[in-house]
Amino acid sequence: MFAACASLFVVGGVLMGWVTAYEVLIGIASPAKTDPQWVAWPLSVTGWAAIPAFVGGTAGYLITTQIAAHQARDLDAVIAELRALTIRPPTGSGDGTT
Repeated sequence: MFAACASLFVVGGVLMGWVTAYEVLIGIASPAKTDPQWVAWPLSVTGWAAIPAFVGGTAGYLITTQIAAHQARDLDAVIAELRALTIRPPTGSGDGTT
């Protein structure tokens, strides 16, 4: 899918100009107002569908990696760490007086 999007962008860049192809791809420019339209419309639809899919897939992968890293800890180790945090050190001088 990435190869198809990239090749369509290259064809659009050569025929429409690189700035126009980029603007059509990300939705800044209307494909109806650019020439040739036979490249602009597929490029616009590809940008509308492929860019969010790529961003969503990347975010999903990164979030899944972070969740897996946090789930890899042993439950007993987590409970022991939480208990250690809740135990407060004694206050005072240590001779029984406070």
